[in-house]
Amino acid sequence: MPFAARWCLPLLTAITPVCAAAVEPSIPWAYGAYFGTGYYELGTGEETYVLSIRPGRRWRNLAPDRPRGAIGVELRVPVAIGAYHLDVTDLAGSLQLDNVSTVSAVPGVEIDVPMGERWSLKPLAYVGWGTQLDGDASAWIYWTGLKSRVRFGDEDFQWALVNSLTYVGYSDNAADRGNSLPLLTAFEFSRPLGEKKIAGKQVRLHWQVGYTDYLNEVDLNPAALAVTHTELDAEWELGMAFSTGADRLQLWRFKWDRVGLVYRFSPDGEFRGIGIEFRSLFDR
Repeated sequence: MPFAARWCLPLLTAITPVCAAAVEPSIPWAYGAYFGTGYYELGTGEETYVLSIRPGRRWRNLAPDRPRGAIGVELRVPVAIGAYHLDVTDLAGSLQLDNVSTVSAVPGVEIDVPMGERWSLKPLAYVGWGTQLDGDASAWIYWTGLKSRVRFGDEDFQWALVNSLTYVGYSDNAADRGNSLPLLTAFEFSRPLGEKKIAGKQVRLHWQVGYTDYLNEVDLNPAALAVTHTELDAEWELGMAFSTGADRLQLWRFKWDRVGLVYRFSPDGEFRGIGIEFRSLFDR
């Protein structure tokens, strides 16, 4: 079942769909590692809960003498789990083995290539594997693409135009294949939030609006069980987050560029979701 929505991907950022009340989830599980932590629902009632983590390592100063700017490389390992239900007041219980339905890991690399003072390109490639713990299904999962960001403004008010084209696919052990081709166009904005500070650091407010055109239509319902089918051909997203500027937010060993929420919905109202945001669209 093809599906690939262009959603969050930072620390809690690779994903796996989650079954609700032993019912098939709203998003095909094999695309889990490309999604972000959140809750997603179809107009026909299917639901998906998502928990994920995306650890990685950044090298920002490769080729420091390059005239257009140093090249940055990031290795990332999106690890995703799916659960039958999610209780935010009892995360430990939600992560117990008998509640986990799927697991996936899709390591990859992203290369940040400055093309000028304000313009950067980022080619990326990921490949990995996932499985259903309560069944025999498993799949190879992969995606590759190219992102672009052009920045404007100054410290008092920053904004950027972000574009990306990604090919996402899977091949499972039943010889079924799926793929999707999401094309994203989005604007991001950022400014200081008055005199507000966290641990002595200036708080910044970030907000975004994006539109994804699925160049091949996506069937969100598992074909074997679905009575009706929901086709996703486009998606809007609206997000808001907070950060402490260049200083990353940290809790124990986890670090985030920012923390916020994203609301996603299809123009026809048949798909909607609330996700958690930890990075800019260019980096997620």
